[in-house]
Amino acid sequence: MIVIVGGEKGGVGKTTIATHLAVARKTAGRSVLLVDADPQGTATTWMDMRKDKPVPQVPIISLRGPKVHTDLREQAKHYEDIVVDAGGADSHEFRSALLAADIVLLPLRPGSFDFWTLQKMADVIGMADTYNENLKAMIVLSQVPPTAKDRAKKEAAAVLADMPRFTLMNAMTVFRAAFNNCSGEGLAVSEMSSRDPKACTEISFVHQELFGGR
Repeated sequence: MIVIVGGEKGGVGKTTIATHLAVARKTAGRSVLLVDADPQGTATTWMDMRKDKPVPQVPIISLRGPKVHTDLREQAKHYEDIVVDAGGADSHEFRSALLAADIVLLPLRPGSFDFWTLQKMADVIGMADTYNENLKAMIVLSQVPPTAKDRAKKEAAAVLADMPRFTLMNAMTVFRAAFNNCSGEGLAVSEMSSRDPKACTEISFVHQELFGGR
């Protein structure tokens, strides 16, 4: 399965979610490749910090340009799962990756400003549908205030009621220091010496909802 984590809005935890999904697939016993398709190269920096630590190592490559889909299809012959960190912009890499993906996952923070980006994303994904009719577009709420989980989900569901192209995930990630702390060490929340069980559960639910029993 090829999963792109991307979208128009920056600073919503896309790299955090992408790297955590890659670690979760590795932990599940799958052969997984992490692809850094973000010009900022944050996933590569995260992996560099990780490489000397006693944790499962996930292969990573960087892909750039308008032919990312061709490279993804080739890599899919060698890996069971590919997780693509496509960054926070409507880039050539993002548009190209859509042509090869099974799922595009768009993390969004609660609030109207983030959801305003969805109409443009709907247009971009609509163009990809012409070439990739099985592409699923999913929304995961990210960095949700701990006291506003129910309200955030209801507000998001109301907005997305008029955007049937997108599916709102039940799982979400809450704004927690654990996610920032582990990213700075090249780790996942489950790998920290002092683990935040709520953060671990949240990312586990995102992983399970996306990949099911695979």
